[in-house]
Amino acid sequence: MQITQPSAPSSLLQTADRALQVLLEFRAPGEVLTVSGLAGRLGLNRSTTSRLVSTLEARGFLERLPGDGLQLGPAAARLGRIALAGRDLVSIARPVMEELAQETGEAVTLAVPAGREALTVAEAGGRHFVSSLNWTGVRTPGHCTSDGKVLLAFGAIPFPSGVLQHLTPRTITDPETLEQELAAVRLRGFAVARSELEAGLHGLAVPVFDAGSCVAALCVSGPEYRLRAGFDETLAPKCRAAAARIERKLDAGTEVVAGAA
Repeated sequence: MQITQPSAPSSLLQTADRALQVLLEFRAPGEVLTVSGLAGRLGLNRSTTSRLVSTLEARGFLERLPGDGLQLGPAAARLGRIALAGRDLVSIARPVMEELAQETGEAVTLAVPAGREALTVAEAGGRHFVSSLNWTGVRTPGHCTSDGKVLLAFGAIPFPSGVLQHLTPRTITDPETLEQELAAVRLRGFAVARSELEAGLHGLAVPVFDAGSCVAALCVSGPEYRLRAGFDETLAPKCRAAAARIERKLDAGTEVVAGAA
């Protein structure tokens, strides 16, 4: 069945719009098209279509097969996985987060990259009356929170440029010290923040990976008088196990999407 595309607003860049139209012609898993077939569908001449295809191929959005065949390439697949993970991540993670909050008694949050910051997109409250504030929707700098350090350490957000904001006496403000801290995070697989964003607030976070990339940080946080010395040794295995459960669910969801008819 031919799907009628909506007319393009006059403000759109024509070349970019045509390239996107080429990609949108792939409508089923594993579909193979040709330059001639695309040109006919889009009402373009073959030379224009060929140039569009070559550009998309160079960027990894299309892949040539033996003969004249074309299929979606790895760059298109990567963006698809990111889009799906963004929609499904919170719903997949929430039950695991609630169990972790009950197990630890502390607030559990999930943060994702947002430019140069960490954006908290979900929270599960702990058992205690005195707990962290409602973090959902809050953006925090990467250098002074456990979830931000995770996103920095595993390349989800860029290393901060310029002066590092000084928020408490314990905030890391020296770039070289931060680099060393991030190296330690990568080595041990989790990050800790002790009164670095706010005095008396401690946290521990672990990365959540999808398709080999860090897509989020899972964090347990609470007041210093409950998260005392050695809290990282207690919390790290629990957080790692919870992150692994989320990752398995993300993998399963990707397999279902990839195998859909």
